Amino acid sequence: MSIEINIRKAMVNDAEQIIEHIKRILKENPSFMATTPEEFTVSVVEQREKIVNCSERGLMLVAEQENQIIGILDFHLSSRKRFSHQGLFGISIQETFANKGIGTCLIKKLLEWARKQEHIEKISLEVFSNNERAIHLYTKLGFKEEGRRHKHVKFGPNEYVDDIIMSQFVK
Repeated sequence: MSIEINIRKAMVNDAEQIIEHIKRILKENPSFMATTPEEFTVSVVEQREKIVNCSERGLMLVAEQENQIIGILDFHLSSRKRFSHQGLFGISIQETFANKGIGTCLIKKLLEWARKQEHIEKISLEVFSNNERAIHLYTKLGFKEEGRRHKHVKFGPNEYVDDIIMSQFVK
């Protein structure tokens, strides 16, 4: 990595910065995100609850430079018994910091953490088929395509992309 980045678990007092990060990401890359900028209405209180819930049923990591959050990875385990051995993650890096190894570091930290968790066997993600940069990263780190929901994402009239499901077994 060519820049100095700190990666750590998210804390409740990160809520405001996480909200600002998400708003920025939604503006920078709207065609890669499931939520539209106008749909994102999370309050600081709600974000704090998400951080607490994630620490209880998963992992939320932040990447920061000079105490500013520039990337987030959040992993949530399934709450259903038959699916409790696996979970789903999402990741976002601000465009200014893309292609600097931050996503790789965040995902490697997740995989390292997951391997230490007795009950976690599988890590999954969903990615839009138009997000070639992310698909390259996931493939490089050992994730395999498991399925594809054709024309699952609709941007406008006759404007669709597939939703790709990728995963990796950690045990």
